[in-house]
Amino acid sequence: MGAKTAGRTRRVARPSRPAAAAPHPDDIERMPNLPNWRWRSFPVLAAFIAGVLVDAIINPPQSDAAVVLRIIAVLGAGYCLAHVVVVNTIVARRIKSREKAMAAAGSEGDDEWVDEVVHPDELPAASSTQPPSEAHITH
Repeated sequence: MGAKTAGRTRRVARPSRPAAAAPHPDDIERMPNLPNWRWRSFPVLAAFIAGVLVDAIINPPQSDAAVVLRIIAVLGAGYCLAHVVVVNTIVARRIKSREKAMAAAGSEGDDEWVDEVVHPDELPAASSTQPPSEAHITH
């Protein structure tokens, strides 16, 4: 880079780089779709906990801080397992039942279901065998 002259290094000036120009519109279309990472999400937490547990198997804890970290990782693994079970079973069932109900409602017609509130004083006359307090249950 530099030429030696009488025991000293002389620096040679490099040509400066041109300023970055705005990308051409055709180049933008060719750019790959890069993911937008969300680092504070469940998959990242699960990967970190799995890494700590694998490390605990390979290298047994040597200090108190390492033992505490391993205990936190085991608790986190329990949370991750519970999260996976809840999302894959309970939430999936709710989504399926909601889709089934929407499909059934769509096949009956285009009428929207409206929840109607009936107050006890607006109820039709109760039968003589039921007390007035229970008349709204059967109607």
